Amino acid sequence: MQRIEEADNNKDGVLIVNKPSGMTSHDLVNITRKLYNLKKIGHTGTLDPDAKGVMILALGRATKFIRFFSDTDKTYIAEILFGQETDTYDSSGKIIKEQKPDFTRSSFRSCLTSFVGETLQRPPIYSALKKEGKRYYEYARMGTKIDIPKRPVKIFDIKILEETIPFSAIIQVKCSSGTYIRSLCHDIGSSLKTCACMGNLERIAVGNISIDQAYDISTLKKMNMDQRKKILLPVDRLLMSYHCAKSNSRGDHFIQNGNALLQWNSAMPFDSYQDGELLKIYNSENRFIGIGQFRQSENGIFPIRMV
Repeated sequence: MQRIEEADNNKDGVLIVNKPSGMTSHDLVNITRKLYNLKKIGHTGTLDPDAKGVMILALGRATKFIRFFSDTDKTYIAEILFGQETDTYDSSGKIIKEQKPDFTRSSFRSCLTSFVGETLQRPPIYSALKKEGKRYYEYARMGTKIDIPKRPVKIFDIKILEETIPFSAIIQVKCSSGTYIRSLCHDIGSSLKTCACMGNLERIAVGNISIDQAYDISTLKKMNMDQRKKILLPVDRLLMSYHCAKSNSRGDHFIQNGNALLQWNSAMPFDSYQDGELLKIYNSENRFIGIGQFRQSENGIFPIRMV
């Protein structure tokens, strides 16, 4: 299994977990709390209970930076089952429509191509999105119909891994954050003038974090506490998309005491930074110490969230 970079030998850091199917994201967090004997654990994004794959957990002080984790691309392997539509858009839901699929391999491939790019997608009603403070799935369980607006998403790439046309197919999808693969499968069926729902789903990557860097729960349970600590990644692993600023020894004192960092080292010219841009801050010893905001008028970096 590939190791990226080890964090300090404590319980503050980032853990990459391979969530099994049949487990909620909340259950996964609770199990990890017990394994690390730690209350402060959060995640950067859920997976449906029936789905498996990469989940990023923040432990200890790393939870302070979850809100700065920028939306990032996801990669999934999904099974499309043709001939049935369900209320949840996946095979675990109630069948609400059946139609014998009748389309060619050529039309299927052409259909997939039409979904690549920017598009508007309607999320399934059985989702955790909110309307007037209530989750969509709560409306669904009450039998209340609501208007679900479409949202912009982007599909970067779709590859066919297996196909038994016109009955089923397995595809690999790279997409923007917020894309519902269940909706994609449903919409592919509609485009082919038939019904479809999603079968198995696995998330194999979140940004540049892939499934081969993730630990199974069974592996974590076999480890002792020292081993579990050593596999945690540095807190700034959550912040890969941010530019960096490195303080000097004089600046260390100011920024750690909540004052602006007015002198720092940078790999980029100062005029390359955008006014209001958030930056990762490292001290003079090259240790990550927090997130700051660049203000052009003062030509300084002001602390937003410190370790």
